[in-house]
Amino acid sequence: MGVKDGFMGASVMMKVALILLIVANLFSWIAFTTTSWGYIDSNIVNFRGDGLWMRCGESVGCSRSDGTRLDWYAAFQAFGIFGFVGINLAMLLVVLTMFVGSCKGNAEANMGAVIMCFAGAVCWLIAVIIFAAEWPDWVGNVPDKFGFSFALAIIALIISVVAGILLVVGGKGGGGTSPA
Repeated sequence: MGVKDGFMGASVMMKVALILLIVANLFSWIAFTTTSWGYIDSNIVNFRGDGLWMRCGESVGCSRSDGTRLDWYAAFQAFGIFGFVGINLAMLLVVLTMFVGSCKGNAEANMGAVIMCFAGAVCWLIAVIIFAAEWPDWVGNVPDKFGFSFALAIIALIISVVAGILLVVGGKGGGGTSPA
C-alpha cells in the first residue's frame, strides 16, 4: 500500500483532519521556537521579543530563558511543551491510521489522535492564558504588545480542536478501509 492509496482510502473527514493538523503543527512549531510571543519597546532594551526559550533585543542581543526561576514562566514553558508535543503526536497518529497498513482501521489509534488533539489544544490554551495574564505585569511600565507567536499558538490550538472534532465525527473505523 502506498501513500496515494492510503490517502485515497481515507474518509473525507480524515483527509481534512490531516491537512488541518499539518497546518496546526506548522503554527505550533513556529510558536514554540520563535521569540515573538511578546514585544517590548523602550529606551532600555530598544526593541525586545520574548519567546518560550529566548529573549532577543535589537541592542542587547539574545539571552536564554530556560531554567528561569519565575514560576509562571516555568509553567508557561511546561504547558507550551505539552501543547507542542500533543499536536505533534496527534498528527503522527493520524498519519499512522491513514498510511500504515497495520494501523488502518485501528479505532484505538484514532481515539489516541483525538485525545492528543484536545490535550495539545488545552495545554497550548493554558500556556497562552498564563503568558497573557503574567507577561504585562512582568514587563512593567514600558510599551508592550503580544506578538505573532502568541497568535499562532492560539490559531494552532483552535485548528487542533477542529481536527479533533473531525476525527470524532468522521474517523470512526480508524481512517479508511482495512487491508484485504
